[in-house]
Amino acid sequence: MCLAGLLAFSSAQAHASYQVLNVAGTAGPWVWEVGGLNDAYRYGVGADGSDAIPDYTAPARLKLSDIGVGAGDVLHIFFLGGLTNAFGDIPDVNNNGYVGSVFKDDELGASGQVFPSYYYESEWGKTQNPSDPAPYGLFLQALLGALTDDNGGIIELLTLGTVVYTGEGQGFLVGSSFGIPDGATHIQFGFNDDIFGDNTGALNVCVSSEDNQCAPPVPLPGAVWFFASGIAGFLAYQRKRRA
Repeated sequence: MCLAGLLAFSSAQAHASYQVLNVAGTAGPWVWEVGGLNDAYRYGVGADGSDAIPDYTAPARLKLSDIGVGAGDVLHIFFLGGLTNAFGDIPDVNNNGYVGSVFKDDELGASGQVFPSYYYESEWGKTQNPSDPAPYGLFLQALLGALTDDNGGIIELLTLGTVVYTGEGQGFLVGSSFGIPDGATHIQFGFNDDIFGDNTGALNVCVSSEDNQCAPPVPLPGAVWFFASGIAGFLAYQRKRRA
């Protein structure tokens, strides 16, 4: 599989201060290579070092300078709509994925390998609410992302699919705003899965330099936005794979 091909930009609807990315249901949130790019962040088929070839497709990727932002600026991301499916069927889940599934967080997938959510420990249900973890966290086919350098190397991880413990029950993350760290030149999106080849559907995500540039996200019960410093607990958790 060609690295250049995997890092190809997704088609997007351009505007001076925002773009809408179409994230294919088969997209991984980042590319990894044994002994190379993002090797410490392996997930899915082949993550154990076997000869199996990862079957994710390219993340949907945007160069931040294309919307006029860079390190130190604030970035706004919103889930606009769409559905995907992780089992080859009619798309039926949104950005939060299969809420309630046992496939989530640091659990192993059907391949016996970790999901991308393995590296988001601050998002896990048992981290958010140790006494009642099942309803919360990053579930199968949740929408994930990363801020990366020019080559696709991870600078920070981010999520647009966490089911959040609000203190009163579930909150469904559909938008967030946060500062861009040094070294980050791109933002990219994909899904929380270990076997991608049979996934269907797509989601649309708006990435904007201003918080009023995108159409309102699809209304959801308990929808949650995190703005500015409020995102800190749900962004940028980097955890390297255990040996």
